[in-house]
Amino acid sequence: MATYGDIYLDARRRMKAAGIENADFEARDLVCSAANKRAEVFLRDRQLAAPAAIEQKAERMVERRIEGEPLAYILGEWDFYGLTLSISPSVLIPRNDTEVLVDWSAAVLKSTFGENEFRFLDLGCGSGCIGIALAHLFPNARGVLMDVSPGAVDIAKDNVKRYSMLNRLFCVPGDMLDTADERIGKFDVLVSNPPYITEAEMLELDASVREYEPRGALCGGEDGLDFYRAILSGWLKLLKSGGYIAFEVGYLQARDVARLMKDAGIEKIKIVEDTQGIPRVVSGFKKVEVE
Repeated sequence: MATYGDIYLDARRRMKAAGIENADFEARDLVCSAANKRAEVFLRDRQLAAPAAIEQKAERMVERRIEGEPLAYILGEWDFYGLTLSISPSVLIPRNDTEVLVDWSAAVLKSTFGENEFRFLDLGCGSGCIGIALAHLFPNARGVLMDVSPGAVDIAKDNVKRYSMLNRLFCVPGDMLDTADERIGKFDVLVSNPPYITEAEMLELDASVREYEPRGALCGGEDGLDFYRAILSGWLKLLKSGGYIAFEVGYLQARDVARLMKDAGIEKIKIVEDTQGIPRVVSGFKKVEVE
């Protein structure tokens, strides 16, 4: 009977042979998931014999990874901004790029609202990573998380429940390309990581993204800007006068998005770079309406 250590070493060997980067760490994560053990418990139990069912489960998970399926979908969860979130093929895998949006927005909101209550709208919420991270940082914030995908709404609800935020965050279906339903009320903050990959770029994506992650959460049309236009034309009316708005943007899109925002009446526009020096977030404030 194989030990947990044997299962790990075999998984690592096969994954390295398949050319998978970080095979050491990924093999450990897969075996820990198959055994339902935390990493420190796995290390303690490496010399123990593993039940055949766990060995078989780990084998299937390793095969899926070698075939190209992203690790996050196999594990069924992923870490984002210090939070572990449920993940499925219905949603994008949260990425470090999106943490830049949370970081920058958190700094702005801290200076704007302090400890006071505010209400935000997360459009195209996917797993709910942005909204849940903001609600975690701001205990008095309340929000609506919206996505067109029923599967994404279900995952977001699971994550909201996971962090006991059902009394503050509401997950609802809605299409960014439609006109906003004003019945959901007004918001102090609007944040979004919309689909922004161009049609041409979709063809060049890594197979692990192109073949496994949801196209509807990736493709932003011919120039990648369809959803920015739709939000600024159809949803900006839900943002209160003087309200804060922030977008994640794709490579070389920041100036175009900033122009669209300016044309829509957004001022004090800022472009924020990620850790690689790539413009990743564009934010601003809705012009104060004179009564």
